[in-house]
Amino acid sequence: MSAFNLDASANLLGAKAEVGLPAGAPALGAPARPDAPVARDPVFLADGAAGADLLGITEALQPIAQLCSHADTQTPLMIALVGAAGSGKSFALHRLTAAIKDPRAPSGVPASRIVVVPFDGSQLSGDPASAIAAATFQALAHDYPTLVADAAHAGADPAQVASMAAARHDEIHHKLDAEREARDEVDGRRARLAELVLYQTPGARIDAFARANRGQIEGRLRRFDLLAGDPAASFKDLVRDFSGGGAGSRLAIALRSIWSYRGQRRLLAWAIGFFALAFGIARLESAATNGSLAGFGSIVQPAADWLGSHSDWVERLVGGLILFGVLALFVNLWRALSFSATLFRGLRLLNADLRERRRELDASSARLNQRVAVLSAQADSAAKQAEEAAKRVTVAARVPHASSAPPFVIAQPSPAVAARAFMLELSRLIGAPPAGGAPQRLVLTFDNLDALPGDQALNVIETAHAMLGVSCIGVVAFNPAAHIGDSAANDALRARFERLFQIAFNIEGGDEAGKVRMVARLLTTGGAEHRPSLASAPVSIDEPMSAAESTLLTALAPLACSTPRRAKRFLNLYRLARTSPVARPAVALMLAVTLSEDRRTLTETERLLRQPDSELGDPKGPPALIDAVQATRAASKGRIANLDAMLAMNIAKRYRLAI
Repeated sequence: MSAFNLDASANLLGAKAEVGLPAGAPALGAPARPDAPVARDPVFLADGAAGADLLGITEALQPIAQLCSHADTQTPLMIALVGAAGSGKSFALHRLTAAIKDPRAPSGVPASRIVVVPFDGSQLSGDPASAIAAATFQALAHDYPTLVADAAHAGADPAQVASMAAARHDEIHHKLDAEREARDEVDGRRARLAELVLYQTPGARIDAFARANRGQIEGRLRRFDLLAGDPAASFKDLVRDFSGGGAGSRLAIALRSIWSYRGQRRLLAWAIGFFALAFGIARLESAATNGSLAGFGSIVQPAADWLGSHSDWVERLVGGLILFGVLALFVNLWRALSFSATLFRGLRLLNADLRERRRELDASSARLNQRVAVLSAQADSAAKQAEEAAKRVTVAARVPHASSAPPFVIAQPSPAVAARAFMLELSRLIGAPPAGGAPQRLVLTFDNLDALPGDQALNVIETAHAMLGVSCIGVVAFNPAAHIGDSAANDALRARFERLFQIAFNIEGGDEAGKVRMVARLLTTGGAEHRPSLASAPVSIDEPMSAAESTLLTALAPLACSTPRRAKRFLNLYRLARTSPVARPAVALMLAVTLSEDRRTLTETERLLRQPDSELGDPKGPPALIDAVQATRAASKGRIANLDAMLAMNIAKRYRLAI
């Protein structure tokens, strides 16, 4: 049935206006203007959760997103996103999750206090209860460690939990002591790094230099009378002493090499002797030349005459003595410079080795300090947990009925039993959060259940339903048609799903014209990633019911409600559906029709919608539908527009299980 009785080709040609193309844009298939920019459309469209919203799912899901994040929503709550394979269930789940977590969304629960735990159906085939509990534990462990630690003790023997907590505390302390010892060892190595590099690092640069120049170093040390045993060890000792001082000390050591060592002092003495002798002979020759020696008598006179007659020999002697003195100084300085250069070369090599080793030790020290800090925090937390566990043992010993649970549950529960106990205790603690705090809303989302066989998928759904507690919401995306059997089985399955899910959102809906426009929308968007607007719906779901709405819903109750559960479902779905811009009386009527257990009601309503009249006609039966249409007319001032009724039916079909 076409909800609007429109021609498919007309919808395709008119899709341009509905997807937001600007006025004057070319129609589908028309050539683009030469001056228009060419869009880079993908040559192949991937089948994934990201992309263009072809069915307007994002806007339709806003009331449900409000419901999930509303502070006054009664929980636990299960929501079904249903549709056939490829209908966009994963896309809808992705958009719903984004809307729930959006910090701009107007809700009573801050986005930071909402924790969404995603599940893939293909990973839940074995023990779904344990998988659900484990994933929830991991999702909460980082931000709420105290909460999950307390919840994990649910259903276990308090004495056993206390023993495990004490053992964990001791284990962490052993690790902490080991890390501290390693850190102290690294700090000690840093303090004596020069000695380690010089004497205990065979591959160091200075060691290689000392071994490669062993003969040269031995000769220089021997000349200075500094050789004591192994030349390499003696050289390293000198470099160690050389590196211990600052720049001034190193300069002083280099200058001291001119006179401090035995060979150097001998050369200096020879130089001084040569210079003194040259100076004395020069003074004697000058005195003889000037006749100054004549006053000393006849004894000195021959020597004075000889000096005066051989003045050229004396000058040569003085020059030779000065030359020998300069040569002695040169040898002294050359030996001092070569010795200092060797020490400076060793110092540079040592410093290069020290820089590399120091970087490694600094990195190791930083890692160890960080590890010690983490283990210290873990040790403090483990100590508190051990103390709390010990208190629980004391309380359990004082309360006579503290161990009223079956022994097999307390002593060694099965994984499924432990998982259910964890989720039950978690929901209790969320209502009364411990000192470490708790999330205000926990949303579990299940996707890809179609990958499981039908019985396993139903087992996952029922397990999730049983494990939800206070402040918990489950959102399940699956295909109900995969479980369809005969008529009796379908009725039983529908009742089963109605018990599990308080809200069902049909991805495909009932808007046939919208389905026709999918290709046009895809062509205009080019399959690009669409960032949906997560603004709130036009009307908030917590708007109070008016007197007219209450009267109409009461009049429609015989058509929609046969049990208390159906009555709650009818009111809940109406709160969601009335956020649309369609006339509310028509929305209430079509919701009652889709929830009715009488199949003749839906058949007769669809017949009325196919009529070409502008107003909805009178039904031929059943009586509950006749009364409902009359009550809706009264609430709509005497008439129900056929267009409003068709739009309302499309909205109502969004909340119907396709079984």
